[in-house]
Amino acid sequence: MKLRPPFPQSTEHAPARWRSAIARRLCSLAAMALVAWPGSAVHAQAAGAPSAGRSHVWLVGGGPDPEASQGQIELNVLWVADIVRSLAPQADLRIFFADASPEVRDVRIWSRPAEGQATLQPLARVFGQQEFNGNQYRKHHIGGTVHGTRVDQLGATLARDFSALRPGDRGLFVFNGHGLRDLSDRAGNTLRLWDDTRLSVRELERLAGSAPPAVPMRFVFTQCYSGGFMRLIRPQARDTRTLAAYNRCGFAAESADRLSEGCSASIDSGDYRDYTTYFFAALSGMTRAGQRLPRSPDRDGDGTVTLHEAHLYALLEGHNADLPRATSEVYLERWQPAWLRYIDTTSEPDNEYGRLAAELAQRLGLPPRGRALQRALQTRHQALEQRLEAIDRQSHRLDDEITQLQQRLQRGLVQRWPEAAHPHTAAYARFLATELGAAQSYLTAQKDYPALAERQDRRAALDLEQVGVDRDITQLDKVLRLRQLARLSEQFERFATPSARREYQQLDRCERTPL
Repeated sequence: MKLRPPFPQSTEHAPARWRSAIARRLCSLAAMALVAWPGSAVHAQAAGAPSAGRSHVWLVGGGPDPEASQGQIELNVLWVADIVRSLAPQADLRIFFADASPEVRDVRIWSRPAEGQATLQPLARVFGQQEFNGNQYRKHHIGGTVHGTRVDQLGATLARDFSALRPGDRGLFVFNGHGLRDLSDRAGNTLRLWDDTRLSVRELERLAGSAPPAVPMRFVFTQCYSGGFMRLIRPQARDTRTLAAYNRCGFAAESADRLSEGCSASIDSGDYRDYTTYFFAALSGMTRAGQRLPRSPDRDGDGTVTLHEAHLYALLEGHNADLPRATSEVYLERWQPAWLRYIDTTSEPDNEYGRLAAELAQRLGLPPRGRALQRALQTRHQALEQRLEAIDRQSHRLDDEITQLQQRLQRGLVQRWPEAAHPHTAAYARFLATELGAAQSYLTAQKDYPALAERQDRRAALDLEQVGVDRDITQLDKVLRLRQLARLSEQFERFATPSARREYQQLDRCERTPL
């Protein structure tokens, strides 16, 4: 099996990699800020901070409907808001979350239901609803929201706010939620907003055009297919090499074609591995559990963790299925002339990205560089791909067995209680009120029921194992991506025109602009 590169020369056109059933539901969440590493005397606003103006932060979160507005999104929004208030207490923070009306329950929380008749778990297993049986819905707990995220409300507010910015101000737009992709046009990738409305890359680019050109506008997107929003740095979000006449930059958890990690309905933040979790840990100097980080994200040792350093920390420390990217990196990929794509493909420059690649390789127990690293990457990649194929075969077998067991149990149940075959009816309501206990006792007494529960639990465990293997593969893909970025960076230093250098330096400065 040939080792697949994680992305082509332009990651905006990378093929998607579809794996586990759980991975198909993953997306992610993030935000950014700037902070001095704990113990440092350097404050977050040091090192080139503007002397005037104000920081403006737009924090947009939630799903398009209650089912897709998971508890993790709410917790991330709360965490981001607290960190912004701590790092920049004078910032104008505006929060938009899901539905604005108090009567709509716009957050879904999940916890594992107990195995017993009181939770209706026997009935849920037999009718394939066991994954949803732990769901609860409530109104979000985020105070101080401006309004919901429906596109008509959000778009009008952003247009007013962006146009009100003044020279010396700084803007930060953060999205925490879900995304969709447009297979024919990456500028058609969208943010999924409340009431199943959407905001595309191209539409957001037009809104951002309301801001004064010189105002630094930073964007953070960690939803699925978030890399499409790196087009915000281009004129009219077109696929060109030229930058728009604005001071924009940002970060994304993934490419325009890949799913991102996150969006669990669980409220156990200790399980979160999304881009937000690592990015904000770098900025705050603490984990979500309030512990010091195992390694300092301050890579240049100047006492200040920049946005770009936080991005690199999330890339190195995040054992997840994300391949994060920054606008400066995407610029290098898009800049590369065709004639450079097929030469110098094996060099290992000693620059920032080359050192990052070697560091990550050593953490993974691989040789740091050279042909030994290439062979080790290919060998491990092949082994992990083979493991995924084996898991996929086991999953298909279990799916068939589960379906057969469910069908037998359903037939027996419906023969005794025909009302059970017609949910959402008055007869079904009477069945639940008068016959539920007897029906569930019947199900649990059948010999097929323990076999069903065992196979369903094994199938869920395989889903989790798939996610774990996918995460391991992504770590190898990160090494490959970093090595390619190292070569691109070296080529850029040798061959870039003065205008390209000025554009790249503009992005680099923007990514290091204080909050």
